[in-house]
Amino acid sequence: MKRSTITIVLLVLLLGLLIEPASAANYGGVPQSDLRTEPQTFVTSFSDQSMKGLFSTAEQTFWIAKDWDVETVLLHLEYRATQLADTQLSSLTVAINGTYFYSLRPADNSGNRHGIDIYVPLELLQQGYNNIRIDGYMRTQNALPCVDDVSEANWLDIFKESTVSVRFDKNAFTTSIAAFYNRFFEVDALRYGESAFIISDSDSPAELNAALLGISGISNQTIYTDGYFPILTFSDPAGNLSRNRIIIARYDQLPENYRNQADQNGIDDENAVLVLLNEGSGINTLIITAKNDVALINAGRMLGNPALMNQLQAPVKLLGKTEDIKTEVYEAETYISFAGSEGSYYNGAFHQVKEFTINYPANRSLTNASEFYLNYRYSENLDFDRSLMTVSINDVPVGSRKLSQSKAGGDEATIPIPIDIDIGSSFQVKVTFDLEIKDLWCSLRQGDMPWAYLTPNTMLKINSVTSQDLIFENYPAPFVTDYSYNAVSLVVPDQLDGETANLLAKMFRVMGRYTRGNTGELTVLYPDEMNETALYSNIIAVGTYQNNSFIKSNNDKLYFQFGEDGTTFLSNEKLVIDPTYGKTLGSAQLLTSLYSKPGRASLMVVAPNQTGLVAIGNNLGEMKNLGRLSGDAALADTNGNVQSYRFKAPKNPTIAVVQQISVNQEAQIFLLVSIMVIILLAAGLIMVVRKNGIELKKGGWRK
Repeated sequence: MKRSTITIVLLVLLLGLLIEPASAANYGGVPQSDLRTEPQTFVTSFSDQSMKGLFSTAEQTFWIAKDWDVETVLLHLEYRATQLADTQLSSLTVAINGTYFYSLRPADNSGNRHGIDIYVPLELLQQGYNNIRIDGYMRTQNALPCVDDVSEANWLDIFKESTVSVRFDKNAFTTSIAAFYNRFFEVDALRYGESAFIISDSDSPAELNAALLGISGISNQTIYTDGYFPILTFSDPAGNLSRNRIIIARYDQLPENYRNQADQNGIDDENAVLVLLNEGSGINTLIITAKNDVALINAGRMLGNPALMNQLQAPVKLLGKTEDIKTEVYEAETYISFAGSEGSYYNGAFHQVKEFTINYPANRSLTNASEFYLNYRYSENLDFDRSLMTVSINDVPVGSRKLSQSKAGGDEATIPIPIDIDIGSSFQVKVTFDLEIKDLWCSLRQGDMPWAYLTPNTMLKINSVTSQDLIFENYPAPFVTDYSYNAVSLVVPDQLDGETANLLAKMFRVMGRYTRGNTGELTVLYPDEMNETALYSNIIAVGTYQNNSFIKSNNDKLYFQFGEDGTTFLSNEKLVIDPTYGKTLGSAQLLTSLYSKPGRASLMVVAPNQTGLVAIGNNLGEMKNLGRLSGDAALADTNGNVQSYRFKAPKNPTIAVVQQISVNQEAQIFLLVSIMVIILLAAGLIMVVRKNGIELKKGGWRK
């Protein structure tokens, strides 16, 4: 080959390398370059944050999914600095996962907002959560040494318009049930509506039952709260828009091409089969089918066992009718470690905060002897007259401890938690270190920067009891208790329309986030299928007066009742309702058992028409709106207005002494010792009386 030809070939190859896009950070295995999805962008927004003090920190986490091939990560920062900022000395430094990569000076001190775009180095990313930290050093003009560090004029605001945008693509198709399963509930699939459940048009309770169990089991694994998994039917055109589909249907209701797939993969009369198909155009479909209801529901429940689903590395799974697919039974924990397996590190002077989210059952209340145990270390160059550690729950301070030079290498604190703090559902724990240094401005050196470290041994001890109040503040209890569905019977209309199906999808997406595993009991029924077991269960009824006869037959038990024709809500002792306005309302009502069964409850999600049902469903079906409901009855109109009322008298908030003792080991020991002391004193008194010949006679004790 001629030298000139070789030169041209080399130049072409070099040019190809130069114009080729930068390699993506691949987290999903080997890219299939000819079968890629179109690039898309997932945006995480900041919350408004105010950075105060000479040294301050703001943080934001964002998510990198396992199967994303990341092209770029762009940090857009919107900020405003104090008008007194010395722009020659003040600075902002940005870190990703603890590694600094960018610094800047505030643009000016005009008090105006400014924006800046910063690309994050791909090599510093990691799968899962990533942390952006912004360290601020805000020096004010003409500041006096040793005074500026406590000035209220040192501030910088970061606005909620700040974002982290992750641009990525991924393999168009999945090759195993496990890969499909994880893609189905990934954050991008949820936010952009790429995943859906599809059932047949036959109004099969078993299909809906399996789908709702699947939604619940998948929801408790999701990272973000936004988005839901719609329930569609074969005839719904929206099903064609979903890239990730789980079809749950009886074998005889499947379209022919799907039945052929089930036949080819060994379906029989007893067992269920799961078959993954790549249908082209980036569409992945998991068919779940069986020839009997028990096997179909069992297969739907299996979706709530992530350990088992992640073992399915093939595109087909034959599931035995009696195969054990349940997870362990989860209970409310007593000891909760929250600082992470590697602990939490605090770096820098002054006020340093770390926030931790604790998930806990919604139906629990604190009792005595709940406490924090904190194990920590800190630097020895602090001003120990002013440095301290503080712990709080939901921004309510629980306790503080001063830091001590003699214990800098290993300190600990046990802080009791007051029982009036609400821990239902999830709650936030903040551990704050105020790390003060003497004459910081006078002797500022990088080597003197203070630090603190919260060890993995740090934990929360929670003693709790079940709350008995049947109110929305405790919802989804009693339908979900201690992370499981609590013998729930769901009564649905005989003919399930699309709006009601999506209301159920949203409700069970929310309820599923309060569960763990898949061990709870959920049964879907038509109104005429109420049996003895259902009468003893916790009942959820959804529908209108016209399409759900169960609601109609129990109208007299509702707090907000329907008129005779069921087209509007009637006034009651709490609210006068205009008949026309009553037609626009939906209602959620928490009642005690409709059949007087002790310890059972009923949730009636009702409306005169579908419009009102959607209005109330937008509150029960979205985590961000759930907090708008309180008391035991709520009304929602089509304009988004919500009104809550309480009809039942509140339970006595004082926890019974026996309940407290039952969960408090120290109290049990104290009670036992007290009883023994009383017995000994009584025995001693009897012996003294007998020894001295004292007898009880008429007129009193006499010798």
